[in-house]
Amino acid sequence: MQATNAQSKSRSGVVKSLKKQKGEKLNCTVSTDILEESADYMVAKVTLKFEDFTKTDLVTLVREDNDWKVSKSINSYK
Repeated sequence: MQATNAQSKSRSGVVKSLKKQKGEKLNCTVSTDILEESADYMVAKVTLKFEDFTKTDLVTLVREDNDWKVSKSINSYK
């Protein structure tokens, strides 16, 4: 039998944790690929390679006035 120490957090717990990290520098390598782009929207793949795992985000951005805003982000971990 194997035991794991997996932890789960509520959405509010995850948001609280992420807010605490704001402004911190992460020890990882970041690569960004623009998968699709138009005048009003963009889809990007952002990969963060840490020592023990990789986090990949597929991010949809939309242009509002002269600024780009994140519309949706889908995360995966390996």
